[in-house]
Amino acid sequence: MAEAILTLSGVSQTFPNGTQALATTNLSIAAGSFVSLVGPSGCGKSTLLRIASGLLPPSTGQVDRAFSAAPGDVGFVFQDATLMPWATVIANVRLPLEIAHTPAPDAQAKAMAALERVGLADVASSYPRELSGGMRMRASIARAIVTNPRMLLMDEPFAALDEFTRFKLNDDLLQLWQANRWTVLFVTHSVREAVFLSERIVVMSPRPGRIANDLTVQLPPTRDANLRLSHAFADESARVTNVLDQAMEHTP
Repeated sequence: MAEAILTLSGVSQTFPNGTQALATTNLSIAAGSFVSLVGPSGCGKSTLLRIASGLLPPSTGQVDRAFSAAPGDVGFVFQDATLMPWATVIANVRLPLEIAHTPAPDAQAKAMAALERVGLADVASSYPRELSGGMRMRASIARAIVTNPRMLLMDEPFAALDEFTRFKLNDDLLQLWQANRWTVLFVTHSVREAVFLSERIVVMSPRPGRIANDLTVQLPPTRDANLRLSHAFADESARVTNVLDQAMEHTP
């Protein structure tokens, strides 16, 4: 088994207004793995992601990272592409490198390479307003991976997209992960998306969020669009849905 790149021990989160977003949580993420968090709205998935990234210190517990919390080691993709509208696509992707004071020629080359990875090299000089929603999300992913991060954190990145675009980006993300083996922690409300992408699915219960179950996805590692039409995929999606339903019923 791969060494843990992230370990949360006894972590919880209570905000200043008294809202307990996350109950005591223990979680270990293996290096190079793809793990999805699923659960109802408000169960602490995004809070857990922010704690994992170092953006939010936990109220209790300890976070051990085999990587720095510096921007270069962590890539973050949000539901909204959050691109700078006044900057070109390549300038948006180049931003993390500029923050890290990467020499301009190197930053330009790395940004273009990241755009090529996500199929956007031909729109490098365009502005975000000229792109479709799916293309803007590809640009956001390119910006997150341009530093070749140890950990890639993704907070419902495809939730606002139509199903066709979402499936295509799922396929592309899986290929990128298989080629580069970043450690991915992925938040989604879609069981089918989690099943298709993940090696492991962490099921969370309603707020205050806690880990209700931790499942290994029982599908072959090589996956493509045809898998979505298979009985095995339907059965695995049903299994995870049943576990999620049970977690919803056993609210503390």
